[in-house]
Amino acid sequence: MKKILDRIMEYLTATLMAVMVIVASWQVFTRFVLDDPSTISEEMLRYSLIWLTMVGSALAYSKKKHVAIVFVTRKFSGKMYYVVNIAVEIIVILFSVFILLFGGINALQNAVGQVSSAMQMPMEYLYLSLSVGGILFILYAIFHIIDHVKSMRNEMGAETGN
Repeated sequence: MKKILDRIMEYLTATLMAVMVIVASWQVFTRFVLDDPSTISEEMLRYSLIWLTMVGSALAYSKKKHVAIVFVTRKFSGKMYYVVNIAVEIIVILFSVFILLFGGINALQNAVGQVSSAMQMPMEYLYLSLSVGGILFILYAIFHIIDHVKSMRNEMGAETGN
């Protein structure tokens, strides 16, 4: 399931990047060639960047390509190494639930009825990115915990000769 979710997120981030390049090129063309800047491109780029940040950071977290302070966990070995890593994943889940998911839902509820100035897009779509990012982080943290438990069992089984 993680591979499927990763693939979907890869396509989504690549698509968002491609759209952003096209929109930025359009913005440059209309501003400097036509001397009549596009009214929606700046806002669209800003909102696309927010969505790309939330989805892309979850994807980076999934692939363990995010910024991490690993010198602490590397000091542990054996079972304690896995316990510390699982504790870190639990902290990520707690942050994702209380800050991203619940915070995103709260922001989304506060934005009901608001529309963006240029695109007239409901602002709920923008704030939905926080909750979606939170859900993705929670899922990926659960996948990481499962991987840590499997690795710990394999390592402990190898040590006991099973």
